[in-house]
Amino acid sequence: MKSLLCVGIATLDRIYSVDRHPSTPGKYRAIDRTVTGGGVAANAAVTVARLGGHVRFLGVVSDDEAGRAITESLEIEEVDVAGLHVLAGRLSPESVVLVDTSGERLIVNHASGDLFDAAPIPTEADIGEPDVVLTDMRWRTGAIAALAAARLLGVPGVVDCDHAPADSPGILEQASHVVFDRSTLSNWTGVPDPATALRTAGDRIGAWVGVTDGDRGTWWLDGGQVEHAPAHEVEAIDTLGAGDVFHGAFALGLAEGMTPPSAIQFASAAAALKCTRFGGRAGIPTRAELNAFRSEES
Repeated sequence: MKSLLCVGIATLDRIYSVDRHPSTPGKYRAIDRTVTGGGVAANAAVTVARLGGHVRFLGVVSDDEAGRAITESLEIEEVDVAGLHVLAGRLSPESVVLVDTSGERLIVNHASGDLFDAAPIPTEADIGEPDVVLTDMRWRTGAIAALAAARLLGVPGVVDCDHAPADSPGILEQASHVVFDRSTLSNWTGVPDPATALRTAGDRIGAWVGVTDGDRGTWWLDGGQVEHAPAHEVEAIDTLGAGDVFHGAFALGLAEGMTPPSAIQFASAAAALKCTRFGGRAGIPTRAELNAFRSEES
């Protein structure tokens, strides 16, 4: 069994299904609701666990009710949380999420402003010897330490870049693989075309680079050539966490020896299947479900 380390944010998500996203102040009635664990790196960790990998999570919560719920939600998924830091007297990350009938989500997140800044930098013991390291952009010092360790170990260090790199300097420079979302890549490079933007990003950071763009698929650079894989055609019920699932499955694919193009195909299928189910993390597939989905499509 391959071992992965996921580093970054874990949240408590309160998800409401609505007819449409509000455009004006007022009172609105939800169709459905659920409360579940969430967060970029935490959802990626759960993805790895459900797809058959061993995964440890390094992150930061407080000693409040939300922090306890976040921790329990990861433990239930058999994610190793021995490296989860608990800081007293602060507010853990929580999100309110509205998902409309087309599956698009609107997220409002809050945590204490110094939550990640106050956390201790991960030690060598915290990081261990994983087969792949995956980080998000939320906990800068934690991500840099883990990615630097991955370089020394000679294993892939994957970054899910869905926030402006300028807000978390130093992370991308330590990575071996960076997968952007489309808006972040365009904003960072100033280039709307994904092919041109990828070349610009690759020149800047010297890592393997790719970009996800929802139902328009995934682009990546291969030897200077831009390649593209279309997205799977599914009826999207809830896109919350789809990018997190993609990154978790992509990192697991690399750990299992897949080439980046094969890992992208694997990850795209996992993300697509997740979108067919309401409830954020609740929609993350198991390996058996993913294998069945891919067999049906082939």
